Amino acid sequence: MARTMLSCFSRLNYIKPLLILNERFSFALDPTERQNQYIVHNGEGESVLFELCGNKLVVLIAPETQGISARLALKVTQAGGIILGSAPGAVEAASDKARLLELLADKGVPCSPFAVAYDQTTIKEAALSWGFPLVVKPSCGTGGEGSNLLNNKIELDEFLTSNKADPRGLIIQPFIKGFPASLSLLISRSGKAHLISVNEQKIALTESDDGKSASFRYIGGKTGLSEEDYAAYGGTSLEYLQGLSQTVVDAIQGLMGYVGIDLIMTTKGSQVLEVNPRITTPLAFLGKFATWNIAEALMEACLLDKLPSDSAVPKIDYTVEGLSC
Repeated sequence: MARTMLSCFSRLNYIKPLLILNERFSFALDPTERQNQYIVHNGEGESVLFELCGNKLVVLIAPETQGISARLALKVTQAGGIILGSAPGAVEAASDKARLLELLADKGVPCSPFAVAYDQTTIKEAALSWGFPLVVKPSCGTGGEGSNLLNNKIELDEFLTSNKADPRGLIIQPFIKGFPASLSLLISRSGKAHLISVNEQKIALTESDDGKSASFRYIGGKTGLSEEDYAAYGGTSLEYLQGLSQTVVDAIQGLMGYVGIDLIMTTKGSQVLEVNPRITTPLAFLGKFATWNIAEALMEACLLDKLPSDSAVPKIDYTVEGLSC
């Protein structure tokens, strides 16, 4: 993602981009790109970022795990940086899945039922209420990390006795069969959502080392889906997904720039699972192949409140391994 954004910003003759990069990732850049990078050692990245970002435009690429992205967004703004992206409060709200689902449900956004686990009793009650299979995942995470699929009472009992069963911050939801998809959005300064791409998400199930449970892993997808690609799932249309995108954005004050929405499309309609307040993997791939510059569009949306009139995207089948940096 960082490499894609650096390349896109470098093509703008009125911008001099600087990529703050940990040394362990520097191998991914070729010599022409290295002139625009600032290599830091472990533990130095945040202090360098805050020193350099004063009164400058900043694009944050960081995971929601353990509130990292929300904390960095707040500190960047406090240091005088101008974030080309969502406000710290919006990042915090979207990163907390329990709070997010409550916000979305209050605004009428179709979401999967959920319960927040405060103790093991909550998990057992959810199992009795919804039945199996169940999904148990951390309230703050990304890319499916820490998510577990429980298919029966035996797997539930094994999960509850495992070291993964700390109920603080766990969300329980019924597993919904359908078409895993995501929406890539560009949101203007005034909060107008523009749907750039509908994407397929490829999710793998990986058994744990002890073979007692399975976890979800995001392995890739396909960008630029047409209505024909997903119309079988509840007759979902591009117009409906655009309206759904705007409803989600309206529910979370401060979303801006690039945002992703994860959802499941079913024959009974679509259900929103998560909101990612950052540049997502599909956008990183689109940045390589789109005829328009995603960096320029980002600046115009965040600074000038202007959305692109032409944002056509190609259909690209990708894997996360294909994104080097």
